[in-house]
Amino acid sequence: MTYLIADAVFAIAFAITIRRHPKLDGPRHWFFACLLLFTGFLGLCLRGIIPDILSIVIANSVILAGGVFLWTGIRGFFGLRCHGWLLPVLFVLPATALLGLFMAVWPSIPARQITMSVFTILISLFVVRDILRRRNSALIMETNLLIFFVGAEAVIHFIRMITLMMTQTPVNSFLQSQDQPDRFFFMLLFIVGLARLLILVTLVSARLQDELNQLATQDHLTQLPNRRWLLERLKHGIEVERRGGKQLALLMLDLDRFKAVNDSLGHAAGDELLQQVAARIQSRLREVDMVARLGGDEFIVLLEDIAHPEDAARVAEDIVADLSRPFQLTRGNEADHEQYHEVQIGASIGISLYPQHGSNPELLIEQADTAMYEAKQAGRGCFAYFSEELTIAVRKRIALEDRLRKAIEQRELRVFYQPQIDIASNRIIGAEALVRWQSPVDGLIAPVNFIPIAEETGLIIAIGEWVLRETCRQGRLWLAAGFSPLTLAVNVSPHQFRRCDISALVEKILAETGFPAGQLELELTESGLMDNQDKAVEVLNNLRSQGVRLAIDDFGTGYSSLAYLKRFPVDVLKIDKSFIDDIPHLQDDMEITATIIAMGHTLGFQVLAEGVETHVQLAFLREKGCDAYQGYFTSKPVPADEFTELLRAQQKNR
Repeated sequence: MTYLIADAVFAIAFAITIRRHPKLDGPRHWFFACLLLFTGFLGLCLRGIIPDILSIVIANSVILAGGVFLWTGIRGFFGLRCHGWLLPVLFVLPATALLGLFMAVWPSIPARQITMSVFTILISLFVVRDILRRRNSALIMETNLLIFFVGAEAVIHFIRMITLMMTQTPVNSFLQSQDQPDRFFFMLLFIVGLARLLILVTLVSARLQDELNQLATQDHLTQLPNRRWLLERLKHGIEVERRGGKQLALLMLDLDRFKAVNDSLGHAAGDELLQQVAARIQSRLREVDMVARLGGDEFIVLLEDIAHPEDAARVAEDIVADLSRPFQLTRGNEADHEQYHEVQIGASIGISLYPQHGSNPELLIEQADTAMYEAKQAGRGCFAYFSEELTIAVRKRIALEDRLRKAIEQRELRVFYQPQIDIASNRIIGAEALVRWQSPVDGLIAPVNFIPIAEETGLIIAIGEWVLRETCRQGRLWLAAGFSPLTLAVNVSPHQFRRCDISALVEKILAETGFPAGQLELELTESGLMDNQDKAVEVLNNLRSQGVRLAIDDFGTGYSSLAYLKRFPVDVLKIDKSFIDDIPHLQDDMEITATIIAMGHTLGFQVLAEGVETHVQLAFLREKGCDAYQGYFTSKPVPADEFTELLRAQQKNR
């Protein structure tokens, strides 16, 4: 009787849920399951009052049907196909036939009970399988409890089945006999059954709460975060960036010509367009980034942990370009019979940066909104920063990056050579290869204006490889022309040293050009070597084994540690220009320079000074025993043909 009352209560609960949430899968099946279980157990209780065919065969079949409906409801709740009436028919009809067989043809109470247990165990196993296939991480506790109680029911039925097989059961009513061993199992099954129904109610409640939370923080149309979720995420992002001393960017995006699509094709087409726009924006972002819909045709993108302000502009340009491509819409006005509509829109984007343009979410959104209207006034289909100066600077930088990519392809780069002079003999013993950009528009562009961009974008790898190959090629030409052997020094950027196999690259280029390895010198910075000392030592040893000379460039500006100098197999220390500039005016620089020369010689290195521009500086270096120098005192960096003339003049003066 207690179970009948509980079934009725749960049936009412599921009926209320169906009325309030008709689209929710699961409760409708569970409502019918409760009705079937109520009817089946009522039939068992009325045994002796109603015919046995009803109280035994039909009642047990109805109970089994209730179990199948519980299973189909669980499949629907977890997003699996319910199969309509197929599953009840497949399970209930065979069970009904067996129950009728063991009642009318071969009467046997244990056989009927074993039949019920076997089918119940099968249903339980299928239920557990389906839950494990589509378990929801948001409802993990509830689903684990459901698995536990369904599994417990299967275990109880299995033990009951084994017990029935081993026990002599009297041919009488197993429900009314006080000494019937099956009564204990019914008590356990009663408890587990109630717990299972209670978990189902809890699952429905948790799912509805989850949907309410999504409605509170998610845009219903695009499934993107809404303004509330954005503000929470932005507030957290500001706190993280403040502690880390980093910056983030906010991109306010408004669609151009969206209203025309909405008016001409209808709101359904407009909704489909917004969904496609959301998908395209998401495809352009990193996993750590976020895009939210503020409403209407306005979206906002949050970029956390950006290294440079222009990083936000690159993302903005990608989004603008992507949204400028045509969209294919399948919805339109009912009067329009065309199957597809191709529409073209655009986007204007305003950018604000933390901490430059604000320190709280509301202010950053306001500044991004202001910048977005600036972008619209500038002609639409573009981006603008809240600061006009920053917008101009970033646009110039991005334009320069695009031109640099083309310059590499169109061979606008040049290698200039600055002579390296032996102080003792005053003769050219080598040269440093320095890249220049010969732009057809701006003329000769200095490295300081494009090398930082090349390093940030990774173009430095392609540039570095080209400079190395061109230098070795030119060096081989000078040898073939009969000039004395020269050491040609090529700079290797930290980015290039970390990201490419420099040893393999050098070996390949030396083999291609035929330039002697002993006349090639690679210059590396202290910071580049210190990033990963063990790896650096391995790479340097590989280069050294090829016969390549190694130099530490700009020595004195980085770590300048004797401990790491002893580890690295280098040949030359190059004193940074900043220490030479103020000789003889600053005593500190003179003492530092003298110390580097003495230290380098003690460790067995040659020492070369950069940036020598006066006779006084050269005289000081000669006095301190410096080996070589380079600088404007002798020659600025010059093209290969002018350097050839310097070599020819030196050859004549022998």
